[in-house]
Amino acid sequence: MDLVLGPLRAAGPIRIGMPFAEAERVLHSLEGYRPPAPGERVNAGFADFESGLSVSVGRGRDGNVEAVEVYGPSRDVTVLYRDIAVFDFPAEEVIRRLSEIAPIQVEDDGMRVLAPELLLSLWRSVLPEGPDDEDGRYFEAALVAVPGYYG
Repeated sequence: MDLVLGPLRAAGPIRIGMPFAEAERVLHSLEGYRPPAPGERVNAGFADFESGLSVSVGRGRDGNVEAVEVYGPSRDVTVLYRDIAVFDFPAEEVIRRLSEIAPIQVEDDGMRVLAPELLLSLWRSVLPEGPDDEDGRYFEAALVAVPGYYG
């Protein structure tokens, strides 16, 4: 399955600006949705999937979706921005390709990348310590949001 990031529009079927309650219904109807275990508390707007994908929907003051954060799947799902598989390509390749599309801001030596014109940001928790270190080689999360979200 492909989950397409469309900054200014959507993350998969979750549209920026849609009612938050509708976004939750859509999340829970997606293939592979894993409901919480009995007694497990989950924040509103958060969903886990069998693929390892997690999605967090942010609600604005107006009650509509203002941001969608996608946490990288471990299998079976490709998260795309245009033709860039943001969790499958090494972070340096994603940074290079995004910079060909729009200006980007690289923060903390590449742990966070913001493309303000695209309303897209990417994040990883660590950086690789050397050329053979796979830890931190790939982004772990992507966020799309409404204009003005990033400051």
